[in-house]
Formats: sequence, structure tokens, C-alpha cells
Amino acid sequence: MAKQTGIIKLKGTIGGISFYKTSDGHLAREKGGIEASRIAYDPAFHRTRENGAEFGAAGKGGKVLRNAIRILLQNAKDKRVVSRLTTDLLKIVKTDATNARGARTVEDGNLDLLKGFEFNTNGKLGATLFAA
Repeated sequence: MAKQTGIIKLKGTIGGISFYKTSDGHLAREKGGIEASRIAYDPAFHRTRENGAEFGAAGKGGKVLRNAIRILLQNAKDKRVVSRLTTDLLKIVKTDATNARGARTVEDGNLDLLKGFEFNTNGKLGATLFAA
């Protein structure tokens, strides 16, 4: 991945190269990959669609949880809480033995895996929030 070091910082796309800003600085990358329609319908990408559905379920579950405790999180979360929570919720989705792969849900997974989750890695909020 290319890093922008010049005086002019770009955002957007020029000739197949996307320019964007992250916490790591201004970056650039070439557009590429497979067409979305092929991923959506090609039988060769069936497993990819299953993985995407389960990742989506974990992301939606994380949003529901964060919205439910939004007031608590206003001053207590860190920058990476969304990605860390989605990672843990995806582990929970994978424990769902009720539904078929690609249709597994957070609700049917082992929610005990969320115990001890820290909403802020610099503080210890999560241990008391999800204690048994």
C-alpha cells in the first residue's frame, strides 16, 4: 500500500488509484478485485457469500449492542472498539449450532464468549459490565 508523503494530500480516485486518509496517514491503493455480480451469483463464490452473511450478522449484532449502551460508551470507548467487538461477535456467530453455515446468528451462538470484553483497552469497563 502506497503512502502519500507530498505536500498535496489527495482523497478520491484518479485513474484506478484510490486515495484516502486513515489513522496511519494518507494512503493510496490500486482498485482491483472481482466484479460484485460474479461474487453474488457465481457458484464458485458460494463460500464467500456465506462468510459475508455471517460477518454481516456479527456487524449488525455489534451495532445493536453499541446502540443499547450508547450513553455508557460516549466517554468510555476507544477507537478500535467496533472492530474488536465485531471480531468477538463473529466468534460467537461461529458457535451457532442451530442454523446452517451462512445463516448462523449472534442470538443462537454462545454469548458467554463476550464476558470480559473491554470497550476501552485503556480502562476496565467491560469486565464489570458483562460479569456473570
